[in-house]
Amino acid sequence: MDTSEVLAFLISLGTLYSIYVILSTSMELVYGELGLPDFAKAAFFAIGAFAVGALTTRLGAALSGIAWEGEFKLHSYYYATLVSAKVAANPLLGLTLFLVPLTVAVPLAMFLGVIASYPALRLREDYLAITLIAFSEIIRVIARNYEPLVGGTFGAGVVDVFAWLRSPLRELSMMLLSATFAAGAWLLEHRLSTSPFGRLLRAIRDDEVAAAAYGKDVARARAWAMALGSGMAAAAGVLYAFYMGSVNSDDFTVSRTFLVVLMVNVGGRGNPKGPLLGTAVYLAFDRTVLFAKRLLLVPFDVNYLSYIVLGALLVLFVMRKPGGLAPERPPLTVNQKEVKEAIGKRSNPERA
Repeated sequence: MDTSEVLAFLISLGTLYSIYVILSTSMELVYGELGLPDFAKAAFFAIGAFAVGALTTRLGAALSGIAWEGEFKLHSYYYATLVSAKVAANPLLGLTLFLVPLTVAVPLAMFLGVIASYPALRLREDYLAITLIAFSEIIRVIARNYEPLVGGTFGAGVVDVFAWLRSPLRELSMMLLSATFAAGAWLLEHRLSTSPFGRLLRAIRDDEVAAAAYGKDVARARAWAMALGSGMAAAAGVLYAFYMGSVNSDDFTVSRTFLVVLMVNVGGRGNPKGPLLGTAVYLAFDRTVLFAKRLLLVPFDVNYLSYIVLGALLVLFVMRKPGGLAPERPPLTVNQKEVKEAIGKRSNPERA
């Protein structure tokens, strides 16, 4: 493996890491801070990707003056190539084709996240988990069977919005863009976790009845948390679609949600550092298994080896280190004595 191949691998890994950090951070906000089992995460992730698959090629062809002929499911890859050639000569077109699906997917996912938060008021956690899994599968099955959306089982091609750059600058730009979104999502979650809103979410997680008794609006807090988490997941889906270069509904099964849950639990639920550590551990194991399974001779399909290893890893952490690599820590707050001293100094400057 020469230097260029190593560089391409590291750039690809960095892009995927950034996308999964956004996704696991969105799960940390809802599952770690609020305690809500958001098992519809794959659906919100898919909404972002489906917006890219459904809009970029059609919109790009319309803006470029390319006449569309034939069914979408059969020709989306061909027209995605034609539009990418137009983007190579017009960077502004690439920027437009990136921003449009992003501005469609994020508000839509936030709205659906608010809708999905209301069953949490009436259902127990186990029934809520089943309901959210069903919701996730409904979104995927609709996309799989309604072919004009993203091509059904054929999938849909995605325009290369960085076609105006040469390789490896094209891939490096995608990584930097994903890393920027990941940093923004993580900083937002970290800021929220130390804010009064974050303390309210943890209060609801620990004792919902007590939080409501203190006059806190539990329904509104849950709706906001679900909206923010769903919007983050949709943004990750948009980046993932551009990273992959195509969209297929079968890539967004419930197993995707469980992988994100694994990242949060391994990294540390309730700690903003958890998504960073958990994602790194997951990708390290996943890439290692990906290369190792080609060399192994085992009496079963090696494609299931990754799930076996990751499942064993999750069981190991639950038994031996339930708090994850970065367990939750008490929030940093000023104690009552320091507050009284500060008030006293302000009211009596001579004591300062």
